[in-house]
Amino acid sequence: MSRVGLAAALAATLLACGGGSETGARPPEIPPLDLAGMETPVAAAIDSALRAASEDPGSPSRWGALGMVYHAHALYPQALAAYGHAETLDPEDYRWPYLSALVLSRDRVAEARAAFRRAARRSPGRASFWIAFADLLLRSGETAAAAEQLGRALEIDPRSSHALYGLAGVALAEGDLDRARDLLLEAVEIDPGQGEAHSRLAQVLERLGDEQGARRHEMLARAHPGVTRPADPVVEEMEAKGMSSRAHTARGLALTEAGRFAEAEREFRRVLAIRPGNAADYANLGGALARQGRLPEAVEVYHEGLRRHPDDPAILNNLAMAEADRGSLAAAAEHLEKVLAASPRSARAKLNLGLVRARAGDHQRAVELYREALEIEPSLADAWQNLGSSLAGLGRTEEAIDCWERVLELDPDDLAALYNLGIAQAEAGDHRGAIERLRRATRTAPNSSRIALALAWELATAPQAALRDGAEAVALAQRVRQAYPSEPRPADVLAAALAETGDYEGARREAETALALARRGGSPAGVREIAARLAGYRVGRPFRQPDRP
Repeated sequence: MSRVGLAAALAATLLACGGGSETGARPPEIPPLDLAGMETPVAAAIDSALRAASEDPGSPSRWGALGMVYHAHALYPQALAAYGHAETLDPEDYRWPYLSALVLSRDRVAEARAAFRRAARRSPGRASFWIAFADLLLRSGETAAAAEQLGRALEIDPRSSHALYGLAGVALAEGDLDRARDLLLEAVEIDPGQGEAHSRLAQVLERLGDEQGARRHEMLARAHPGVTRPADPVVEEMEAKGMSSRAHTARGLALTEAGRFAEAEREFRRVLAIRPGNAADYANLGGALARQGRLPEAVEVYHEGLRRHPDDPAILNNLAMAEADRGSLAAAAEHLEKVLAASPRSARAKLNLGLVRARAGDHQRAVELYREALEIEPSLADAWQNLGSSLAGLGRTEEAIDCWERVLELDPDDLAALYNLGIAQAEAGDHRGAIERLRRATRTAPNSSRIALALAWELATAPQAALRDGAEAVALAQRVRQAYPSEPRPADVLAAALAETGDYEGARREAETALALARRGGSPAGVREIAARLAGYRVGRPFRQPDRP
């Protein structure tokens, strides 16, 4: 039997099963579907869910799962029928009226409100439910009721930026701009990546006459364009049942954003298995491969994409960076110049060409390209990051620091910016600022050896006694030393930390090890510096960085 025939047969079976459940409730009449034009995995998912419901027509969980399958594929009338029957079979489970409410919220507000209220009587213990309910109430002008639901959300999760965002909407509806501003400022402090909060805050600040603040948050909104939402296991369970190419793409992009590149690769491959790929599909799959270090495979995918879409800028951009990572800088530049010939105002292509020029050692040209990219799109954090690196390479440290500060405005937890600022501030003599930056970085990435080592060095060797903490420096350096026993730098930093605690014998041993490793690595400058520090430890003198005014 074909998939279409099987689906029709199962639906007919369900409709004939009157009185088969413990409650005596008849299965609903699910609106018929023609699956012939659907993607094969979607038809298969519907078939499977229909089969499960037909085998146990009195099971609310199977009817709810069937509703989720329909819902995940935007088959809303069918989803509502299945959810309604699941609710009839189990009136105590809030999930079924809740998911019905989410479907109805699209265009049937009164029915959605009634469904939310039925779900609310089950007292759901998740902030996301009350936020969704409040959003509907706010859209229908019921500000007091919306505020009540948002208050419940905050009782469950006091740091819910989405609840604060909703309360700001209530304040705006009531004309209280000052309260809206304060709530939105709190929301973006909790979640700096919540672009919609930055956007609304920009509008509020503009109305309050704070043009500079409005411009800043408008830029931050552009840097975080995606719409965010609170974590919601019920909605996530429903979405996970999506088997369409669109659903796989969405999951792949979310996994990429989370740094789970192998899982993202699997999702993007499923997209290409379902249907012929568009340009974005090849760019996405190649990107997931490249981020796993599988550059030859990524390049092959990009070339396959270009055979179908010869001038696609996303594929050409990605291919260029893969070629650059393989050391083919000329090929990378050629691809990017092709993009810019067709789209002279492509900020991403200018940024990437700047990266290629910087890798070739031409920091001056890289600086020009980064600045051109930022003129087009000031919210490009990568452009500020790399502009700072190239300026530092040209010895323009103060300008570099300004650039990295701009990165932190866009993303306060950006590790590269925090690390670069820490190193640059230390070199400029601001050791207190360096330690603050590096401590902040360790809170974000406690397992980063590079950051731990930089912080240990500052705590061991800062010229100001009040900034030094030998015990903490030893603990940090020992962890990195154990992880990288063949590298000279961890042994060198541990030696300095031990000397700060007064353990000159331990410092001497570690410095001698560091010196031997540096000699083996062929670094004359490193050998000289470690030898000089070792001489001090032998006479009971710790190492201190120079105290610059």
